Amino acid sequence: MAPRLLEPILAQVERMDRTIRRIRPIQPGAVLGIERHRHRGEPVTLRDGTVVRAGDRADILHFDNRRVREIAEAGWQLEGLRLCRADLRVLAARIAREPQFDPPLAYCGASVVSRLALRIGFERRPRRRTWWSALENWYSRTIMARWARDGRARIRQGRGPLEVGEVWISVRELLRRYGPEADTGQ
Repeated sequence: MAPRLLEPILAQVERMDRTIRRIRPIQPGAVLGIERHRHRGEPVTLRDGTVVRAGDRADILHFDNRRVREIAEAGWQLEGLRLCRADLRVLAARIAREPQFDPPLAYCGASVVSRLALRIGFERRPRRRTWWSALENWYSRTIMARWARDGRARIRQGRGPLEVGEVWISVRELLRRYGPEADTGQ
């Protein structure tokens, strides 16, 4: 985690990063935003058989950390999961109803709270340990300390080290779980 002295600088980096990446909310007041992206790594085979290869569209989902902070004031997990599901239903409806929407093959994300994504249908993928993943872990823990209700104390909670996990969901699985024909009793 970054020293407190760097927090204002990293806050500015976070704002610039969201602008440069053109992250757009799924809907007004959304918890999740989307960054258009082409996969650059090794092929990823998802549970439903979808294979994402280098060059395929695999848009990245991002949390809106300001929105997460608002939710965290009242207790993040249950309300946060409910709002993420609502965002995913809006996204699935757009894919199903708007032919011009041009969905990617899959959506992915990376977060220190990636285990929560398992509860809403994503699958968690292993990450190789590299200098980049170590930097992402450091940066993500700093962001969480900034936005979490309990601040730096939140980083020390949990079982084991808090590390970034990678999550994926194919558009096919997204539509099955959240599309207009899906059972929304989740």
